[in-house]
Amino acid sequence: MAPAAAKRPARENRTRWVVLGMLTAAPTTGYGLRKAIAGSVGHFWQESFGQLYPALRRLAAEGLVEARATRGGPGRGGSTYHVTPRGRVALAAWLARPPVLEKQRNELLLKVFFAGAVPPEVTARNLDGVAAKLRAELATLEAIGREIDAAAVGGARHPDAPCWRLTLDFGLSSLRMALAWIDEAKGVLARHGAPPARAPRLARRTR
Repeated sequence: MAPAAAKRPARENRTRWVVLGMLTAAPTTGYGLRKAIAGSVGHFWQESFGQLYPALRRLAAEGLVEARATRGGPGRGGSTYHVTPRGRVALAAWLARPPVLEKQRNELLLKVFFAGAVPPEVTARNLDGVAAKLRAELATLEAIGREIDAAAVGGARHPDAPCWRLTLDFGLSSLRMALAWIDEAKGVLARHGAPPARAPRLARRTR
């Protein structure tokens, strides 16, 4: 009888750490938490907003966050969430663990890898579409960078702003590199699809 296959460890739900991390920056409501995530870590970490309220309830039950009644705030729930000292300790313990680098899945690269099966203009069109989206995202991140820099000059800078700027710079560098790669890829594809040069014919010798 074949031995049983080893079980993979369950994939960690990191929503709790996103929530705790955001609450260390500032207490907020559930609605405010959604907006804060969308405008910050949401640019490099996709989070299911449907998991936020259940995560807040679990964290509150564990004593890692505290819900305080709020009057007249936007959104639902009527509570502002604060991270507790226990929550800060739990977040610090998670931050000390080595990060898990997950395998990349990039459909653009997959289609470029198999681009020899279609005319070059098909892949070039895909590359142009992706480049347009990347340029729009780049403009958004550049605007955020200007806001962070303006806050630093105005004296209202959050103490964690240098860490936020590091993640922003990573995104900016990645987008600019990807756009440069797309330009290079289009050149390679154009040359790849060009008809092969004919070998020069030797002139016939006359007798």
